Amino acid sequence: MVHVDSDPDFLEVVAEHLESENEALAVEGETDPQAALDRLDRTSVDCVLSDHRPAGIDGLDFLERVRERHPEMPFVLYTSHGSEEIASEAISAGVTEYMQKETGTDQYAVLANTITNAVEHTRTEAALQESQQRYRTVVEQSHDGIFIYRDGTFEFVNERFCAITGYEEDTLIGMDVFELIHPDDRDRVREISRRRQSGEAPPQQYEARIVTADGETREASLSVRSTTYDGEPAEIGSIRDVTDRYRSAERLDEFASIVSHDLRNPLNVLSGRLDLARETGDETHFDALERSIDKMETLLEEMRDLARAGLPVREPAVVDVESTAREAAETTDLTVTTEAGLPTIEADRDRLEGALVECFENVAVHTDCDSVRVRPTEDGFAVVDDGPGIEASERDRVFEAGYTTDTDRTGFGLAIVEWIADAHGWSVAAEASSSGGTRIVISDVGRT
Repeated sequence: MVHVDSDPDFLEVVAEHLESENEALAVEGETDPQAALDRLDRTSVDCVLSDHRPAGIDGLDFLERVRERHPEMPFVLYTSHGSEEIASEAISAGVTEYMQKETGTDQYAVLANTITNAVEHTRTEAALQESQQRYRTVVEQSHDGIFIYRDGTFEFVNERFCAITGYEEDTLIGMDVFELIHPDDRDRVREISRRRQSGEAPPQQYEARIVTADGETREASLSVRSTTYDGEPAEIGSIRDVTDRYRSAERLDEFASIVSHDLRNPLNVLSGRLDLARETGDETHFDALERSIDKMETLLEEMRDLARAGLPVREPAVVDVESTAREAAETTDLTVTTEAGLPTIEADRDRLEGALVECFENVAVHTDCDSVRVRPTEDGFAVVDDGPGIEASERDRVFEAGYTTDTDRTGFGLAIVEWIADAHGWSVAAEASSSGGTRIVISDVGRT
């Protein structure tokens, strides 16, 4: 530590007594405040002990100059000019401790203890701040949304929590926690919270739907525990968006249903024809067997494409829709026109191309058109034809796997388009075009 006083003899006396009181104290005396400041810049110092009026400067002005260099430096004002006014002024100026010089040696034990406590307190505060900073860094870099709430309102949220919910931090702080929970799940989540706060043992991890800032319903996995925050009881939790997992499970159920339904007919044909062939020996049955096998192979191939289409997109790339549409056009005999203004988006390029191929194939098979257009929309793009169009009552059904008006087709084409769109978080719809044909519109693509 550095001791600043205009009397060099007094500096020596104080140093001897303090060092004898506490072996951990190493006291360096300075009569010149500027020399003391220079020492602070050159060496590691834990505390400054200063007279109220060291040579050439007021003690509180000296404090200000010390704090300019070292804002957290413990500063003990040790002076013979004692009064309530000076004590009040010193405290207001932000001195760590204030002590008045006295006669006798008993004061040095108190002074040594005061300095030691001030240094230890500062070190503890620094360690705590460092710990809090490390904790905040971990929290802010977490892949999970982290939140703390008390009395039903948010006290803290990290950036990931804001990203998941779509709300800004300023909006979330003070918001009722249960406003985020879907109305159909709200009572259940309230009961879990009530049981936790009453000391019961509800599940610490559970799932519930949330409603984001833009009104979208998302599936969330929540983990919540009791804690203290700013010294008061609170709840701390993490949230993870598991909507993709739910969609994958739904797709799996749908896919299993498709497999069961669409393979049943050709399998029945195979079984029946095989029995007839055995009974009659008629070779014509073998032609029907071959046709059923071919149909099953086609179904299995398109089912594979359908299953791949629905996998969540984990590592999208920056993709130009126009160039992708031109590559997809190479797979069809249609004349494909790409209009100016098509967006650049984040997507799985192969699956985007696959969706466009299926759109083109749908036009080629179900209309007499020899051309198709890919044009930009406000928040995506559309594949437009001039065919007979689709009845309004059928426009949603065309995306159902297995739905087709052509018995020679599997009906998976536009289903694949929808599954690819869902995997990216896009929307897809069939609309009437201005010419009376059909527009397959892919929206919510998030332009880059």
